This record gives sequence, C-alpha cells and structure tokens, in this order.
Amino acid sequence: MNSDKASSSSATHTESCYKDISVLIVNFDPICLKVASGMLRALTYEVLTAHRAMDALEMIWDEDLRIDMVLMELHMPDMYGLDLLDEIKRMSDLPVLIDVF
Repeated sequence: MNSDKASSSSATHTESCYKDISVLIVNFDPICLKVASGMLRALTYEVLTAHRAMDALEMIWDEDLRIDMVLMELHMPDMYGLDLLDEIKRMSDLPVLIDVF
C-alpha cells in the first residue's frame, strides 16, 4: 500500500516538474525534430522548434519568447553547429546541448 502512494507521488512529480521549462530544438531533419519534440512534450516541457540556424537565432533574439535551453544538431545546411553555438553564447547565457547524430 505504501508503494502505491510512492508511485502516485512520483508520477505526479514527473507529470508537472518540467512544464515551466522551455526548450528550443534546432534540427533540419523533420523526423528528428518530431521525435525530439514529442519526447520532450511527453515530459511536459514547453517546446519550440526551428528547422534552420538563422530561424533559431531570430527566436532567441525575440524578447517575447521565453527560451530556457537549446537542443541543437551539429550539422545543419545553413550554418555549422559550432558557429551557431558561438552566436548563441555571444548573445545569451542559454545552456546548449549539441546532438551529433
């Protein structure tokens, strides 16, 4: 009986603990973008997506959007991922996770 309460409590915590965290996913592959955004939304993250590096930079510059972290692909057609990382770091202190698949 106590294990049911513990399971219920942890499930409730998991369902809502990320709802106030906004993640910008930058990936030109629509399948990767859909899978990553679906997984994060299932964990209740707020998710924004960009297919191109320049779109991501515009979103980061947009003061009306709240972005807490960036998950980005290293290889993109319009800008190399490390160049995008340099730009993000130049203009913000956002944490960035780079996906190299």
